Amino acid sequence: MDQNRAALDDIYVYDPEKAPGFLISRTAMRLKLGLRRVFMEHGLDVTPEQWGILLCLWRAEGLSQSELADRTVKDRTTITRILDLLEKKGLAERRKDASDRRTFRIHLTEAGRQARQELFPLVQGFAGKIYADLHEAEFSALQTIMAKINNRLDELESDVASA
Repeated sequence: MDQNRAALDDIYVYDPEKAPGFLISRTAMRLKLGLRRVFMEHGLDVTPEQWGILLCLWRAEGLSQSELADRTVKDRTTITRILDLLEKKGLAERRKDASDRRTFRIHLTEAGRQARQELFPLVQGFAGKIYADLHEAEFSALQTIMAKINNRLDELESDVASA
């Protein structure tokens, strides 16, 4: 582990563009911009952020705004803004929770459900192009590494919260 730490220190000092955090951030930004371009090329008025919310709702409709914030790693203000836009576009709607009047549950409209047929193939095609050069083992390793990093970040957040 000490050798890894020394190697990371060297990367940050001598070549920050090779630092894992920079590479992850740069890749995430480029994926987001690429997906936005794909949507625009097809005349779709959906952002990658809205796509993320729709994806969550296609998997589990009726989530609260807090649950959406947790699943998409966005703050509540951002979720509110995205939901306002999805409602304006007629893709989603807020409904009061029957058991807790302070909570809204987010549901897809019929247009929101139908958007899946148009958006999903575009995202799959984009992802297919991005990951085309990765062998199955490389793709699996990428997922494993990203999960380890995220799990470690969760542990560190938990440590800070309990301190």
